[in-house]
Amino acid sequence: MWLKKIVIISLLSFSLLGCSPDKVDKNEQIIALVKAMETAIESKHVDDFMVHISDAIQTERGWGKKDIERLIRLRLMRRSSVHIHPQLKDIKWNNGGDDSARVEVAVAMAATEFSLAELAKINADLMSFQVTFKKNDDSYIITGARWQRAQPLDFL
Repeated sequence: MWLKKIVIISLLSFSLLGCSPDKVDKNEQIIALVKAMETAIESKHVDDFMVHISDAIQTERGWGKKDIERLIRLRLMRRSSVHIHPQLKDIKWNNGGDDSARVEVAVAMAATEFSLAELAKINADLMSFQVTFKKNDDSYIITGARWQRAQPLDFL
């Protein structure tokens, strides 16, 4: 429910951007990107997801952009449908600026629609991501990522 409110606020903010000379809040930009990435995965539009990832991404596992793309495509091929609930845990801006942020997000993914209240009862993949977004022109792109298995408690 709260995620839908954030999405609506973000969409309204972006629509107002065309009418106003003011910049969209940097946190709202990150939230909107997370939502866009969620939508891309649920629609199985991997190319739309991958545009948010730098060609020079660095992961602790040494994976490149093509490795990440292959993993996502394989995971999505196994499912007839995909439903995701990202839980944005934290946004920390490096050096107090707006050029780079570390974002922590827990993600639950299942083949059927679910709510976070049902998380303990369903068969969902639970992952925790620590992602670095860097400013690229007027938007942000992922330049670094770490991930590990998450627990239901990570979604509180």
